[in-house]
Amino acid sequence: MMMSYDVAIVGASSAGLYAAIQLARGGKRVAIFERQHELAPARRTLIVTPQWQRVLGYLPDDAVLHRISVMEVVTMRETVSVELQDPDLIVERRRFAKHLEREAEDAGVVIYYGHRFQALEPHPEGALLFLRNNHGEMTTVHAGAIIGADGVSSKVAAAAGIDCPPSVSILQAEVALPPGWDPEVTKVWFDVDDTRFFYWLIPESSGRGVVGLVGDDRARTRVLLQRFLQRHDLVPLAYQGAQVAMHHPRLRPWGRVGKAPVLLVGDAAGQVKVSTVGGTVMGLWGAAAAARSLLHGTSYARELRPLKRELDVHWFLRLLLERLDNAGYDALVRTVTPSVREFLSHRNRDEMAGGLWRLPLLQPRFILFGLRLLFRRRQEPVRSTSDRSARVPETECNAD
Repeated sequence: MMMSYDVAIVGASSAGLYAAIQLARGGKRVAIFERQHELAPARRTLIVTPQWQRVLGYLPDDAVLHRISVMEVVTMRETVSVELQDPDLIVERRRFAKHLEREAEDAGVVIYYGHRFQALEPHPEGALLFLRNNHGEMTTVHAGAIIGADGVSSKVAAAAGIDCPPSVSILQAEVALPPGWDPEVTKVWFDVDDTRFFYWLIPESSGRGVVGLVGDDRARTRVLLQRFLQRHDLVPLAYQGAQVAMHHPRLRPWGRVGKAPVLLVGDAAGQVKVSTVGGTVMGLWGAAAAARSLLHGTSYARELRPLKRELDVHWFLRLLLERLDNAGYDALVRTVTPSVREFLSHRNRDEMAGGLWRLPLLQPRFILFGLRLLFRRRQEPVRSTSDRSARVPETECNAD
């Protein structure tokens, strides 16, 4: 069986679906090939900034569970709260995926479920994709361009010889909110003796939330999360887990097979903020850049520049944060003056690149603090787990 499309997208992720919508609305013949039998991703609670709505151009109310108006940061001895001028949104991933699926079909995108990507070959007018369906039959697709939206271990990236990003594990436990917990408050705890990242509690309704942790090692992440739940008298009702990509400044999420450009988006491209390990907005941003590149014949690298600038800033922040010990986090929180809190309340986590320079003007101590961190060695507990977010991937994607 042979099919032909202007653009073939492998993976019905949110980034893949959003790229397909933009391309179809721009007049391209687009097909998505997804290995699962249907679009039914595992339930996962996401916290996104108002930038989510700005990138989409509208608010998908059917995917929004809750809103958060306060972000509270806790270190070993200090606490600081930031009131958010525009609330963060709590989104359920499966609902959002189904919303995008409907939008894609309405735009004319054809979605083929049960098709597992196998290989790419050059073609005089693009490239050939080979996919195997649920019955074991091979499908051949001719496409003028290919988008890989098939996750952190992208087979499209492997076939095109593009490096995969490093990755980390995320584990969340669904819990009943503790007695007296304000459901409009999200809390984040830093403890470098446990993790180079952080713990969090995110309410998703007036009575329920998720407690989570980012970690380099899945087994250790689960142990640490269980201990954290016990310390706070929380009982896990269900678990949500994922392997999430991490951005690195040297990643180049594009390539070519024959005459066909191959563009990666979302986790496949490492379009994730490594400071907070948030990739929902970044993935949509990358998908929009890929669509513009193919619609207007511009360079994907050029279209990605604003996104790359934002991701690079977060990578640099992560580099500095990993030089902090617990006393350092205490000191950092003590530098957060009312003027800094006011700045943070108006500028969300997905638009830091354009305004981060203002922080030293609001709090000159940040300059000395940052300089000390630049010349400080990474903390031993952090180095003993992994150094993956701070180094360039050296091998191609593991096409398992």
